[in-house]
Amino acid sequence: MMIHLRLLLPAILTLLVSRAFGAADSEVRAIWITRWDYKTAEDVRKIVENCETINTNLLLFQVRGNGTVFYRSEIEPWAWELTGDDASTTGRDPGWDPLAVAIEEAHGRGLELHAYVNVFPAWRTQEYAPRDSGQLWWDHPDWFMCDAAGRRMIPRDPNHDENVSRPWYSFISPGVPEVQDYLASLFEELVANYDVDGVHYDYIRYPHEIHEVDPDYKQREKALGNWSYDPISLARFSRETGVCSPDESPEDWTRWRASQISEMVRKADELMRKHDPDIFVSAAVMADPDDAYQTKYQDYITWMKQGWLNAAITMGYTSDNEKYEKRMRNLASRRVEGQYIVPGLGFKNDGETIKKQIELTRQYNMDGFSGFAYSHLFDRNNGHAPKQLATELLEGPMKEKASLPWEESPSKD
Repeated sequence: MMIHLRLLLPAILTLLVSRAFGAADSEVRAIWITRWDYKTAEDVRKIVENCETINTNLLLFQVRGNGTVFYRSEIEPWAWELTGDDASTTGRDPGWDPLAVAIEEAHGRGLELHAYVNVFPAWRTQEYAPRDSGQLWWDHPDWFMCDAAGRRMIPRDPNHDENVSRPWYSFISPGVPEVQDYLASLFEELVANYDVDGVHYDYIRYPHEIHEVDPDYKQREKALGNWSYDPISLARFSRETGVCSPDESPEDWTRWRASQISEMVRKADELMRKHDPDIFVSAAVMADPDDAYQTKYQDYITWMKQGWLNAAITMGYTSDNEKYEKRMRNLASRRVEGQYIVPGLGFKNDGETIKKQIELTRQYNMDGFSGFAYSHLFDRNNGHAPKQLATELLEGPMKEKASLPWEESPSKD
């Protein structure tokens, strides 16, 4: 027996070292491709080609930003970014279909294509779409979130408001049943009409990070969060819990809001799987499941346990490798059998940091990694030319191709 162990030991060590330092043969290697990365069909073709070149195997291709879409829909209007320089062209047909082109190119190269959608954001600028465009801001004003003072959430744009440093979205409220049904039907349409391998949710949460609040409501915001105190949500919360006001029971208010997002996830899963029982559903979520639940009302561990979510792609965008490793340990302890955990990496970090974090995902037996975003790898303003990071990854941890874990369904320890 000792002879056999001595013979096997070099092979075992080689396997462990190769997995840590760049030769993992089965793992997710995803890249978030945002709607800002393309304007033409040729852009999309070049993007897919570039991703294949660096041995990516899964493309998260954004096709919904804020109540407008980058594919043919009977439900939402075309995005203005495809046809103009401002919101005045919202709803105008660009004459080509970005999602159809992306699917054809990806499948032709053996890559999976998952439609990446912003879920609750519904508008992003104080330049509004035309009233007759079919955009939610005009058609369903009662669907939008309200702050702790009950004021409708207004998108913020530095070009129109000197008091803000960056734009933020105005969200529709998960606590409005019509919002849940609308989004579920939108994602059903996407799966019914396109040969996508998966659907990827982003912004599937309440926007805890936006703290604009009336001075008289700062304590309420601090204790309960600033969103969404819209009339429909407040009435339903009181009726369904027997609690007159969120202030009386912060715990019930947290549970109730989380349950509204979960219900949308459930509804969407049920409708999508009628058309494709094998559709792969993932979500960009906070790196700590407990923090995700308490502050963003993302109950993604439950979503995976229920089978409504196949993969949690965690947003662990940090340059602190010690913090990153702590997150890996925590996530490793929260696995759900049969589902996947894919840490997200901030590709704006330097190459050495990113390579170390990829090493850690392998060390803690995660199911791969996803990089945010394509624009840190290739210059979309310069013919999609490769940047230094693309070269570093190709020469290092992405040197060899890798299959997706669900293609081989490896067992988990």
